[in-house]
Amino acid sequence: MDLPLPTFSFAIPSIHDGKQLECRIYLPPAFQNIESATAWENRGAIVAHPYAPLGGCYDDPVVGFIGGELLHSDCIVGTFNFRGAGNSEGRTSWTAKPELGDYVSFYGFMLKYLHQLKLAFSPSDQANSSKLHNTGEDESPDVRLVLGGYSYGSLIASHVPSLEVMLDIFRSGPTSTSASTHKPTPKSEICKASMRIATSTLEKFPMTHSHSLADINPTALTTSISYLLVSPLLPPISHLLTSFSTLSLNVKADTGSDTRIPCRPADQQSTHHTLALFGDQDTFTSAGKLERWSDEMAHMPRSQFQFRKIDGAGHFWREDGVEMRARHALKVWLGQI
Repeated sequence: MDLPLPTFSFAIPSIHDGKQLECRIYLPPAFQNIESATAWENRGAIVAHPYAPLGGCYDDPVVGFIGGELLHSDCIVGTFNFRGAGNSEGRTSWTAKPELGDYVSFYGFMLKYLHQLKLAFSPSDQANSSKLHNTGEDESPDVRLVLGGYSYGSLIASHVPSLEVMLDIFRSGPTSTSASTHKPTPKSEICKASMRIATSTLEKFPMTHSHSLADINPTALTTSISYLLVSPLLPPISHLLTSFSTLSLNVKADTGSDTRIPCRPADQQSTHHTLALFGDQDTFTSAGKLERWSDEMAHMPRSQFQFRKIDGAGHFWREDGVEMRARHALKVWLGQI
């Protein structure tokens, strides 16, 4: 199963600079009827595409089969085009920092969207807590989100800020307009888009919820994240794509000032469930280097990092039989998280 036609197609601005990004949402089989939708386990996934100047976009076939497997496992799947890909505005940067802002924008959308669906389907479960937070691994989270990407997309996905920082960025603030321009901020536009798409989703099941989304407090949930890195890029390729700079997120606040947020990928991928999926014939990063890196990540304190090496698979996953084995590895991992 590959990705079918998207359920929703729309655009959101990047929090980096407001450039409009093409986005898609795919609803899983659980949303085919009321009974299965209300029993849905609130799982979502993002799959980011490879390098745009080399033809990467959300129509990439690897994005398609990875996304299809996630969809078949009852995840709501979200894809988007980085700047410079498809009809998204802007051009691919030399530093990957704008693209990190693009990914964070869609990440924030998915968090808001999944929170709203959870509370709408289960309004009686809404807690009195005023702060959405991360959950311990032995707890059952209200919302689960896989942060995924293939090739360049995995490089960007691996550098997103911590969940706590993300929740702080997208928590509702005192104003929805910029103090300097008096125009809606990218963050407020992303939040509006999440409510609009959530409303359209819930309209498929008009009897399943009794609260309008405007009445729901989306900060009363526990959330867990995990990482899916398909054909990850390591140095020197990763350094070339980021101009040898350290990736950080630049967010323009409502006041008009910029805030720089450092990113520590190793800390995030060792403390959260992570699957690195790669082939032993990858021409961008050698299998030996990928195995050494994976082994180091897996042996970090309290690590939850796993990796699967697929024999015979190259970077583009076109060899006979490798897609089926990759799907199986992904299915097994999803069953564990």
